[in-house]
Amino acid sequence: MEKQKLVLTLMLIIICLSSAQIVSETKKITRIHFYLHDIIGGDSPTVWRVAESNLTDVLPSAFGMVLVLDNPVTSGPELDSGELGRMQGTVALADLREQALAMVLNLVFTKGEFEGSTLSILGRNPLGAELREVSIVGGTGAFRMATGYVMITTYYNDPAQVRNVYEYTLVVFHTDSNFVWSTR
Repeated sequence: MEKQKLVLTLMLIIICLSSAQIVSETKKITRIHFYLHDIIGGDSPTVWRVAESNLTDVLPSAFGMVLVLDNPVTSGPELDSGELGRMQGTVALADLREQALAMVLNLVFTKGEFEGSTLSILGRNPLGAELREVSIVGGTGAFRMATGYVMITTYYNDPAQVRNVYEYTLVVFHTDSNFVWSTR
């Protein structure tokens, strides 16, 4: 009986190790660089204020302001530099002391190599910091089972408050899209 338990345990260990090996062979790392255009004024804004708290207009942090956005993502800092996708979601100013966004965003690729794929971004973005880091928590299409991080810098702040441009660099760990999932 002890011998059977030992054999079953060894078989289970071998199965687990071989499964782990298969998973590690299907993982990829992809680096992506782009510019996000926050269009907050003019004729066609892409950011809309949808809620606020009683403190929003009183505190310098604008605490409680909630915005929804559908921002263009381009290959260069100019708006006409070639669309790669859209950044869609919700951000809220959620810090009483400094301007810091709580971000719940989806990067939707509309053109290029990753067209039809998405990445889900979640985290805190302290706007006053020169370099900010936010988490990648999921993805679809080419980015199934994605994790990773986003590094954000401010490329341009428009003094007239019409358009701000942010530079994004992503490091994404994800499943190889050539890996075929089996339901058996």
